[in-house]
Amino acid sequence: MNQMPRSPTKQIPALTAIRGIAAWWVVLYHFSEQLRFVVPSPALIIIGRGYLAVDLFFVLSGFVIALNYAAMFEAATVEVYLRFLMLRLARIYPLHLFIMLLFLANPAAIALFSSSAHIGQRYDPIYFVASLFLVQNWGFDYLAWNIPAWSISTEWFAYLVFPAIAWVTSVTSRTISSAWFCISVLLIALAAATVSIGGGSLATSIVPTALARCVLEFSMGVYLFRVYARRDGLSRGHGNLAGLAALICFGSYLFVPLPDYALVPLGIVFLIHALTDETCLLSRALSLRALEMAGLVSYSTYLAHYLIKDWTKFLLVRPGIPAIVPVANYLLLVAIASVVLYRYIEVPGRRAFRALSLRLPSLWTAAPARR
Repeated sequence: MNQMPRSPTKQIPALTAIRGIAAWWVVLYHFSEQLRFVVPSPALIIIGRGYLAVDLFFVLSGFVIALNYAAMFEAATVEVYLRFLMLRLARIYPLHLFIMLLFLANPAAIALFSSSAHIGQRYDPIYFVASLFLVQNWGFDYLAWNIPAWSISTEWFAYLVFPAIAWVTSVTSRTISSAWFCISVLLIALAAATVSIGGGSLATSIVPTALARCVLEFSMGVYLFRVYARRDGLSRGHGNLAGLAALICFGSYLFVPLPDYALVPLGIVFLIHALTDETCLLSRALSLRALEMAGLVSYSTYLAHYLIKDWTKFLLVRPGIPAIVPVANYLLLVAIASVVLYRYIEVPGRRAFRALSLRLPSLWTAAPARR
């Protein structure tokens, strides 16, 4: 049996940590309606931009997938491609399926206990079936069931086309300068798509621009990997400069009336580039074990929090109950569920899927490092 090319296996703790921070940003964003009673207004400004964490996920995913799998496709075959898809399914599908099954309790509770008993479009059965196949955001003009899972659907699409993205980025980024030029082109394309299709804001363009938004930002992450792979050619201290550029982009977005697509994706690109430099001050600050642990369980955090939000609102958001009670309940349950689901559903499910993938014909004798 021939040996499949091995992909890089280097882990970057700061990238894991930022994934956890982004997941909790989304958690807070989706409960901002209640948080406004218990947190100061300046914090609400940041929390209210939590939808932008998804853009960070997309760019980060492109980088990490390329870091771990790009080398596989230097000698691509059908077997390699199927093995790659099985490994990605092992990462995302078991927990997604488990959460979707738990969501069946929602329409059941509405039918049994709601005064109107009207289930509505939120629990459309066709959308549920589409979600089981991870295609729910490939054409539907609305979001339903586990709302945050729309991004998992578009990420699955990015995985399906990853071999093409890997090849294109390889041939168009022979130098660091050419990689940055291509990132610039993708940023312009994202802005154009947001304006022409989505109405001028990343916040309001989830449904119409979802696939384009994901693939464009995922590709930016792959180009960032091409830059990282040639890091010996980067100037000393580039991480600190990139971190400063990211802060300027984010600060300008908050204090200057510019649209989110104009500065935030660029800031995310600079941020991830900074965090790949482990000598960077920001990278070192995020390399704490506690933050890394939050990043490890972040997928469980992301997929479980909306279900917990639904039931917290259903049971605890009502007259006579202080706002701090549902807020504390929501945050505590999300934290507990993140750890429990990671340990008992996500990790065992991943192992089961990977064991299944080993039965596929493969040219590779060792699996790449987990994301």
